[in-house]
Amino acid sequence: MKKTIHNFLLFSLFMFIGVLVVACATKSYINVNYRPPLSSYDFKGKKIFLELKDIRSVKTIFGEKAKTKFKNFTGLFLFSLPKGGKKNFVVGAFDLPSLFKTAFSRRLENMGIKVLTEPEKTEPVIEIDLKKFFLDLVDRKWVAEISYEARLIKNNKLLATETISGNAERFKMFSQSDAEKVLGEIFTDVVNKLDFGKLFQQAEL
Repeated sequence: MKKTIHNFLLFSLFMFIGVLVVACATKSYINVNYRPPLSSYDFKGKKIFLELKDIRSVKTIFGEKAKTKFKNFTGLFLFSLPKGGKKNFVVGAFDLPSLFKTAFSRRLENMGIKVLTEPEKTEPVIEIDLKKFFLDLVDRKWVAEISYEARLIKNNKLLATETISGNAERFKMFSQSDAEKVLGEIFTDVVNKLDFGKLFQQAEL
């Protein structure tokens, strides 16, 4: 009986160590789950060319402490959308500018706006200037910050602008999933916060 209990305790210990090892292992990508607003099609018939510019003064994504937890990160983000239930639909892997462009394209399409693959002289351009994207560990918390400026342009004239920023934090546990959750939350918040209707109204389009 004592031997059985001893073996069980050893097995439990090895299982616990195994879980810790798996949890602490770093992935080569970061999963970002984006939750778009409900489809409205309020702007059905409009066309837009979407351009994303990375103008961050600091290109580093991680702070010093966060960097040690993402040693194998290749710069790619796995972009996923809610599918229903607990599972998410993986759209693809993107670098940072493409990640934002894909998310904003989804938002525009959900509003009924056609996103052009090439600019057209008669149609407006929405330019997203990414200013900050940063993740760090502060006092055992994942802290994320994102900011960008949206510019609506037509015929090379700036017609409307809006600056969006946000931050979020979450306690760090054993794995990178907590960092991915906080990034998914703030990413969803700042992308959905942009008021396209207000931009069109300011530009009188």
